[in-house]
Amino acid sequence: MNAFDGAVTTLGIVMGFFIADVSDARVVLLTVFATAFALFISGFWSAYITEKAERIRDIIELEKKLLHTLKNSRMAKATKLIALEAAIVNGSSSALVALFIIIPFFLAWNSFIPLLLAFYLSISLALFVLVFLGVFLAALSHQSKLILATKMLFAGLLAIAFSLLLEAL
Repeated sequence: MNAFDGAVTTLGIVMGFFIADVSDARVVLLTVFATAFALFISGFWSAYITEKAERIRDIIELEKKLLHTLKNSRMAKATKLIALEAAIVNGSSSALVALFIIIPFFLAWNSFIPLLLAFYLSISLALFVLVFLGVFLAALSHQSKLILATKMLFAGLLAIAFSLLLEAL
């Protein structure tokens, strides 16, 4: 879920810079780096607090059934670790996807490719990530890969269409 957020958010940022005719790859890189960090904090923090609260609730319910405290048990300690692991995965997935999508701008910043090509490649990478996520989720849930990939791709195309609509206004 957070990888999806990272892909669509980054796609929106790249499209915003594209329609604004930004001519400096550094501006794109700095903005997406800041956004990737914000996505990491958002995903990490929300997952940690949510997971920890859910695990604590489960322990409290189990304590009531056992009529015994589990405060210093292995289960209580594992609860903290599980929440931390979930938070790292949630925070990292959106941030890493955002950074992956802007790889072309590193190439443009170092003058290996033209900036316009970096925009096209970055947009393509974002759409690729969305299709990949659709196929991956379909494989996990035994659903149609084509249908889920299309649904994910549609979200990216919707973000692009909205950006182009803004440009036309």
